[in-house]
Amino acid sequence: MRTFAFLTFGCKVNQYESQALRERMAGRGLVEVPPQEGADLYVVNTCAVTEVAAAEGRRAVRRLARRFPSAEFTVTGCAADEGFRDSPCVRRVVPHSLKARLGLDPGEPCASIFDLAISRFDGHTRAFLKVEDGCDLDCSFCIVPKVRGPAASRPLPDALEEARRLAGAGYREVVIAGVHLGAYGKDLAGRSLLPDLVEGMLGIPGLARVRLSSIEANEISDPLLDLMAREPRFCPHLHVPLQSGDDAVLRAMRRRYGVRQFLAACGRAAERVPAPGLTTDVIVGFPGETEEQFRNTLDVCRRAGFSRIHIFPYSRRRGTDAARLPDLPGRVKKERLHRLERAAEELADAAARRFLGREVEVLVEEDGGGYTERYLRARVPGAPNTIVRARVERVDHGELQGVPA
Repeated sequence: MRTFAFLTFGCKVNQYESQALRERMAGRGLVEVPPQEGADLYVVNTCAVTEVAAAEGRRAVRRLARRFPSAEFTVTGCAADEGFRDSPCVRRVVPHSLKARLGLDPGEPCASIFDLAISRFDGHTRAFLKVEDGCDLDCSFCIVPKVRGPAASRPLPDALEEARRLAGAGYREVVIAGVHLGAYGKDLAGRSLLPDLVEGMLGIPGLARVRLSSIEANEISDPLLDLMAREPRFCPHLHVPLQSGDDAVLRAMRRRYGVRQFLAACGRAAERVPAPGLTTDVIVGFPGETEEQFRNTLDVCRRAGFSRIHIFPYSRRRGTDAARLPDLPGRVKKERLHRLERAAEELADAAARRFLGREVEVLVEEDGGGYTERYLRARVPGAPNTIVRARVERVDHGELQGVPA
């Protein structure tokens, strides 16, 4: 019996697409095995967000090909066209535009990337639900719009049907995911937008939590906040990418907001939603970033009160406009990275300490940890895949420690 294994790099959307493909392959009689055990076929789902990510995929293929020389490799994803076609161990290279045809016979119909669907999410307590692909933002540092194309939305009935499947499979929380999630619905007939999707999901029996993966500051709408304020199952958590806290750097990045607009969006969320969890992404060391501009970013992060910051040192990406700009020295980027990491730890600890003595709800994961509704890491007694109401007794390195309430 033929075996297969998956290697997945990058974002939640890639993880979702790999899950859909592994379900398709298992449905055709192939047996999945862990990559390190050796498989007849490897499917490598690559990431192109940075050149480092693309290179990581190439290294993984070379390493596994040396260890398992008889294995076949199929490479897909956003970086599929970057250095894999000349590799003697790679049998097929499938660009993202054709990813949805993987595992199908030549005559089988496949209309779009949304023909990939899942019924479970292996290895995860929370299930991701992909509802949007592509991006129209054209940030100067990002290659994704060139490889995934313009924003496209999954029809609302299809998305809700999959959410029902996931709830029926026992998932208590579903995370709505997309490349540019705030664009959801703008290309659909009838203009079913993100609040309509969330409201539809909240009507699904057994689904205890709905969470957004990420949304741009200028796309946090009043209807979305109103829904979050009145519906406790809609997690009061917004991941809002900042990237920089300086207006000049934001303009160079071609972000579609300024610092004032960003902070105003966070403030509106805090006014309408009780103590929302706010998390973000920040790029340090963007070309031309000065010390003063970096300090502006530190200041904005503190003013916003983020509970978690995903920090990325700027990495030049061929094919983007920013790649033509003079890069900063690596030591400068590394030093700023460490300073922001220290600030992020302080902010995470402060956010966690606000809940000392209070009750939170934690979706317990396999390792005994879990996340609260506001996406604070927590550890409480409880069975995996159960939501435990707990009282926070202490905070340990930003992690809530609690006992059942």
